[in-house]
Amino acid sequence: MFEVEALVAKNRLVVRLWGDLTADEARRVGDAAVAAIDRLRPRFDLLSDLKGVTSLCSESTVQMRRIMEAAKARGFRRVVRVVGRSAEAALVFERTSREMGYDAYLAFSLEEAERLLDVGAP
Repeated sequence: MFEVEALVAKNRLVVRLWGDLTADEARRVGDAAVAAIDRLRPRFDLLSDLKGVTSLCSESTVQMRRIMEAAKARGFRRVVRVVGRSAEAALVFERTSREMGYDAYLAFSLEEAERLLDVGAP
């Protein structure tokens, strides 16, 4: 399952994933996130909440790349990932992030991630 939200006032994209992500669902996440990015101004922040993910399919990595390519084209500023206990998901997404040339800050709760973005990550 997933939620994608463009917080226009905060200039922030929020992507929440939980449960077992299927290939079809991963494609829908990609579609929703790319559409939401178009609603944000350059230098937006991206918050990914992965703490509830139990398993990822290979399509998840493909769609993450698609989302981040759209984010790069739009000029994103920072990425914070809420990992909680989803170590596998965090590793997959971190590996892909590094391959694409950026680092994401890690947080262990949504509140911590919001705080990092609101006050400025180190």
